[in-house]
Amino acid sequence: MRTLCKDLVTVLPSLKKVNRGKMGFRAMLEKAAEIGAEKVVIIDRWKGRPGRIRLFEIGERIVQIPPQLYLRGIKLRREFKIEEVSIPRTVFIEESEGENDEIRKIREAFSKFFNLPKAKLNDKNGTSFTLMHFSMDHENLIRVSFYLMPRKIEVGPRIRISHAVWDI
Repeated sequence: MRTLCKDLVTVLPSLKKVNRGKMGFRAMLEKAAEIGAEKVVIIDRWKGRPGRIRLFEIGERIVQIPPQLYLRGIKLRREFKIEEVSIPRTVFIEESEGENDEIRKIREAFSKFFNLPKAKLNDKNGTSFTLMHFSMDHENLIRVSFYLMPRKIEVGPRIRISHAVWDI
């Protein structure tokens, strides 16, 4: 759990990691408000592993933002066995043609929630940046991958989503 959170903070520079410890849900959201966070990502444990991702906006009220993602599996950065590389602070979400509606909806939700611009792969030739890529894997699960561009090296984490719940 902690390693996944650390990996996400590495590839999404707008994130800050706060250890929940034994804090309850309300205390955790209050802590987020104290540090000036307007949005919160909560990764819940399910059978000992990361099992669900929930997104919240903090304002006058705390509102959960769809989608709520249920995870099938993850592959951490350390499992990619790549040489130590510095991850660029610039992140784009890949906008590609011909993807299914569920991938498109999740991509749009992530772009809006994390305030990440979308780009086509050939839009940023020559510059170094991190690319968040959405695809379907061999088991028809949605896969979120992070690539170091322009070298096209997958740097992790890789997150496999079994399904998304939109009605929260």
